[in-house]
Amino acid sequence: MGGPPTIFVHALPGSPTAAVGAWVRSGSAHEDAGEAGVTHLLEHLLLRRCGERTPEAIAELIDSLGGAVDAFTTHEACAVTAHVPAERFAEALDLVLDAVFRPRLRADEVELERRVVAAEFDLVQDSPAEVVAEHALAACWGDHPLARPVLGRREVVERLGAGDLELFHRARFTPANLLLVALGPVDEALIRRRVAGLDRPGAPPPPLAAPHWRRGVTVEERDGLEQVYANLVLPALAAGDPEAFALGVLNQLLGGGASSRLFRELRDRLGLVYDVGSSVFEAGAAGVLEVTFSAPVRQIGACWDAAFGVLGDVAAGRISDAEVHLARQALAAGVVLGAEGTDALLEAHAAELMARSRPFDAAAIRRELEEVTPERVRALAAKVVHLEALAGAVCGPAAGLRLPEAVSRRVA
Repeated sequence: MGGPPTIFVHALPGSPTAAVGAWVRSGSAHEDAGEAGVTHLLEHLLLRRCGERTPEAIAELIDSLGGAVDAFTTHEACAVTAHVPAERFAEALDLVLDAVFRPRLRADEVELERRVVAAEFDLVQDSPAEVVAEHALAACWGDHPLARPVLGRREVVERLGAGDLELFHRARFTPANLLLVALGPVDEALIRRRVAGLDRPGAPPPPLAAPHWRRGVTVEERDGLEQVYANLVLPALAAGDPEAFALGVLNQLLGGGASSRLFRELRDRLGLVYDVGSSVFEAGAAGVLEVTFSAPVRQIGACWDAAFGVLGDVAAGRISDAEVHLARQALAAGVVLGAEGTDALLEAHAAELMARSRPFDAAAIRRELEEVTPERVRALAAKVVHLEALAGAVCGPAAGLRLPEAVSRRVA
């Protein structure tokens, strides 16, 4: 059996608002291939009918609380959160715990939500940017669970029934898997009493093995598009890695802001694109650094040249001390602004607790950012921005799929 739930309470006396969230440490990457999509489908039903509440009663309660109640699924968790007036906290807590631990799954409502999820599958397929994001992870991580879309597989979701969801819920949605975070002028004793009443056996899913990296770029031809969409990935760091803050600085100066290399070169100086940037995806077992852009077919050749020029310079360590300083400033400001309000602070605490088993501490994070030296960033760039390991995905019309040699020689 698993251990006790993790409960973190951040008391904020006098705050007019409160927030609470329940994260179940079991996401789409913890599903077997034959149940790919079960967590996301189940998430759709958590706030539909739970405890003794009907769908109508839940909808009315959410509206009366201010409408800031949400459920979502990630690769590594499924969560229900609420941001409410402080005096309504007890009601929000009961709703969140009932949704996570006492959903009532009916066959007819499973069928309704399956139709909604089918519409989500269609929306993804209609978005080239989302298609290349999904294909890029599959290109670099193959059939590893982290490479599967959070929505799962359409053919699997189409056959999941209420009984399948109930069995999965009973096994995974247990106190042993629970991270509960609460903020505001809240009663910690009340919270602990409510959680103590959740008496269900269960254990966390086993940790995921690190995926094997595969280089190669997949290409999907789509007529009718005016742009070519690219998502390039490089092997980065797992969540909680000691160099995570250096990676954040590297990402910021590469493509994370208006002064970043990619934005200044491809958009501001050359005018080749509207959208360009970089981002970091970190999971417990592995991570990637992503570079994304979309460019008109007539400009795609110049766009490839410019993007690889930037990546080559960064990989070679041609990063100035001033760039590192500015990137640190931007991230430090984001730490403060990103935790403004109980709802944002709720997410910040949960993210830190999930990744590093510690609550969010703005001062500590800013100190760690200050310790990121230009030398550390250059060393990490040489390790991460290793173009021989490049993987990813490209989608666009045939006329725009003439890839540069740096990509085409590694087409998957």
